[in-house]
Amino acid sequence: MPTIRIGEHTYSVSAPSQDLSDLVRWRALESDGLWTACEDGFTGEWVRNSPSLFFSEKIAGDYLWRTKVTRLEPGAAFTERFSASKFGAGKKPDELYNFNFWLRADAPPGEDFFGTYPTKLGSGWNGMGDDYWRSYFTTVVRGVDGEWVRLRRSPGYAKVREARGVVPDLPYNEPHVFSFALRRRAVRMYFDETLVYEYADPAWYESGYVGVCVWLAVVRFEEMRLYRFEA
Repeated sequence: MPTIRIGEHTYSVSAPSQDLSDLVRWRALESDGLWTACEDGFTGEWVRNSPSLFFSEKIAGDYLWRTKVTRLEPGAAFTERFSASKFGAGKKPDELYNFNFWLRADAPPGEDFFGTYPTKLGSGWNGMGDDYWRSYFTTVVRGVDGEWVRLRRSPGYAKVREARGVVPDLPYNEPHVFSFALRRRAVRMYFDETLVYEYADPAWYESGYVGVCVWLAVVRFEEMRLYRFEA
């Protein structure tokens, strides 16, 4: 039985894992970002707003999701867009970043998530209908007040966990592994071997779509694997 050890936790998982690295299997529901395939994954580049990309198949039940994440140095076109935005005015791209993970994303019962999502753009906390979805959403941010990670739960976009200074400033072209274990009605996040947060939810969401989002950054997501736990 294969095992994966992350920090102090060891997980027994099924093999083979599901490979989520093929960009063809993902869906962009708006035109706010540039998504390009690479050898074992894809790169997301911010253009405007908060572009998200979702895996096309709904994930039901517990899982362990791991991916190698690298913040890339932006090109001239990105830098020009950044400087012209209200968020980047007077700043440099290496001073700010924001990328995110949808761990569960779904519409209320009776609605189709992919059909409803575009109708909610421009609403909610981040302009993605954040208040509306049944979701767990993790933000990884460097801003003027330092680095922090937040887990938010919707509907309501409630901040249920926050960790500051655990994920350090990420230099360009330096890969790190981000892992998310959704198991036994709880969410754990890891940065490399460090546990970032743990959250138990008595009103647990059993299924939803996984996704990624980039904002004010260019980020490569590689070796994206989803594992199922053994009993």
